[in-house]
This record gives sequence, structure tokens and C-alpha cells, in this order.
Amino acid sequence: MNPVGGLRAAAVVALALAVAGCGQDPRQERIALGKEVYTRECSRCHLISGKGYPGVYPNLDRNPIVRLDSPEVVTDIVLRGRESMPAFEGELPEQKIAAVITYIRQAWHNDASGVTPAQVK
Repeated sequence: MNPVGGLRAAAVVALALAVAGCGQDPRQERIALGKEVYTRECSRCHLISGKGYPGVYPNLDRNPIVRLDSPEVVTDIVLRGRESMPAFEGELPEQKIAAVITYIRQAWHNDASGVTPAQVK
């Protein structure tokens, strides 16, 4: 193979890998998407800081429900809503719901496990 052909082949492979997202951490991608969804859908009530408004919209930072070992309770709240919080089931795709739950479980001072779209079903 001549040097120019080899460079072209390498460029094509590099471009294909970049487009496919090969090598990116799916958890980090989910957190980044979750932050976008949170900013757009949640921050007006819970604030960017996750602190919420006392007595109106709960604090998500260090929230014991958000930090539970199992994400089932917080997932149920996001899907079905609670008190003044709207339900997001059917409003957002499972991928975005999983992403925003992952984000709030790992943002600020929270350190709980992430959530996959399969866990949102």
C-alpha cells in the first residue's frame, strides 16, 4: 500500500470511530444528557443547584430518596409525578428519563448509582 492510500484509510477509520462515538464512556454520556434534560425540564423548580424551594419543591442535593441504594422510588416519582411535580412518563423518552435520574443521583453531593433506560420501563 502506498503512503497516501494508508493515510486515507487511517483517516476513514478515525472518522468512522469518531462518528460512531467509539471509546466514549456511556455513563458520562448519560450524565451529560441528564444535565441537559435537568436544566431544561427540572431546574426552574429544583434550581440548577438542586436546592429547590423549601416547602414547595424539594431539595435534590443530599436528598435521602435520591440517594437510596435502589433507584426505584426516585424513578417512580419522575415517571408518575408527586404533589406539584408533573409526571414525565410518556412526556420524555426512556433514554432521557434514565439520563436525568442518573444525573440527579450523581450531581452535587449525591453519589448513588446511575440508571439505565431498561430500569425506567
